[in-house]
Amino acid sequence: MSPATLSRRLANLEFELGQLLFARSPTGYALTKEGRVLLESCTSIENGFSALSSSLEAAAEEPTGTVRVATSENIANLILLPRLPNFLARYPLINIDFQTDVQPVPLHAREADLAVRVSMPERGPFKVRTLGTLRHALYLSGEIISDGQEINLGVIGWSENCQSLPIARAAMAHRYWRESSVRVSSLKGQVAAAQAGLGYAYLPCLVGDHTPGLVRIDGPENYLSQDIYLILHDDSIEVPRIRAVANFIRDSLHETKDMLAGSIIGMGSDA
Repeated sequence: MSPATLSRRLANLEFELGQLLFARSPTGYALTKEGRVLLESCTSIENGFSALSSSLEAAAEEPTGTVRVATSENIANLILLPRLPNFLARYPLINIDFQTDVQPVPLHAREADLAVRVSMPERGPFKVRTLGTLRHALYLSGEIISDGQEINLGVIGWSENCQSLPIARAAMAHRYWRESSVRVSSLKGQVAAAQAGLGYAYLPCLVGDHTPGLVRIDGPENYLSQDIYLILHDDSIEVPRIRAVANFIRDSLHETKDMLAGSIIGMGSDA
């Protein structure tokens, strides 16, 4: 809904309750003490309805419905989507909504049924399972290597708002690091910059090994390594459609564990 509509509905809710739920300021809205109390109560109610819905769905014989999966674009595009046709042939009544936003989808708000991440979830009623390891290495354009121009290049930088990311910190700690005239804010940008010959790219092996024109220069030993977690709500694992998708994701990442760990070279080759 539009900001105006949302603001009007919040004002109506406060009027009906006789309580100020939000403190307004030029920078936005913040919950008041009364608002936090109401939020806690509403969360309990929502969780109760979700548990009831899950128990009813668990009684269904045929898995059916939509499952929202929050994951990275690379895991979705390179691992899950290529294996999805076989899954859908087996479960034709299940729909999967992949959410690959750069910012993590908040699981507490139940905006996703399950998530595949390289970070542990926030505190809450979640089940967590480790699915594999995502390893990183250093890549460079094959054309740059052929021309012998790599000697003057450094590791491609990350934008200032991304420098708290583990991959950005690892790149800045590399011996090839130097202040760069080019910084980007996404893995796609890192790949494009490396393909253009702007420097070395510190990338997940899953990405770098399967990008045309890039050659692995070093790693993955002694480079960034991250566990991959499957995260579900406690009350959803018994829902047939969610359990089926969770098993599909588990099996898909197990099949590709060598790709994730950098043990299999794709389109490029070791230098």
